[in-house]
Amino acid sequence: MDAVQRLLSDRRVSVMDSIIITRELLGAGLTALGDAKGIVLSSPSRTVERQRHEELVDALLDAVDQDAENG
Repeated sequence: MDAVQRLLSDRRVSVMDSIIITRELLGAGLTALGDAKGIVLSSPSRTVERQRHEELVDALLDAVDQDAENG
């Protein structure tokens, strides 16, 4: 699966499209979507995308915390 992720990343396939493709390769079972997301985001070829995802989640959590504090 690492080779597949490297190929998708090299061809500039978006993270979302890569997750969908990976899910299909996994067989689209009950846990395939979560598994595919984990595979794509943990791939060494997706370091930049993973960092952006983490930054976005952190910013969203900060915004929720600020909103809760401000009532």
